[in-house]
Amino acid sequence: MQFPFLNRLSLRKVTVGTSNEAGQQARIVLDQLLEELPDLLMSCVVEVPSGRVVASYTTTAALNPNQISLRYAKLLRATDIALAARHIPGGPLTEMALLLDEQLHLIKPVQNGQSYCFLAVRLADTNLAMAAELLRRLTAPLA
Repeated sequence: MQFPFLNRLSLRKVTVGTSNEAGQQARIVLDQLLEELPDLLMSCVVEVPSGRVVASYTTTAALNPNQISLRYAKLLRATDIALAARHIPGGPLTEMALLLDEQLHLIKPVQNGQSYCFLAVRLADTNLAMAAELLRRLTAPLA
């Protein structure tokens, strides 16, 4: 059973889950992303080991950063294990792009894979190259 008042998200506002330096850096990154991509659907910075959301921004309750963060943290852990075991050829993971029917999801590991920055945009609002370049440039302070 779902209770709407338990999952109420503050929409269209950057929410910081921690008050330490990592939380403040994540807030700055999300504010800059929002400035560059005003039609941003959702973005968050998540710690991979715990799956805890450090900072988040969303425009709709359907894109809940707390639910998405666990899925992608698990995906990144599985990908890192596959890369370490050499099941997937190549070097370290620099980013992942997931193309959906109407959305683009980008995942960029930061802080040596201890955290990641997630970005969701509509394909009608931006393209893969522009979103990937913005994410690379703006997450540099987190690296």
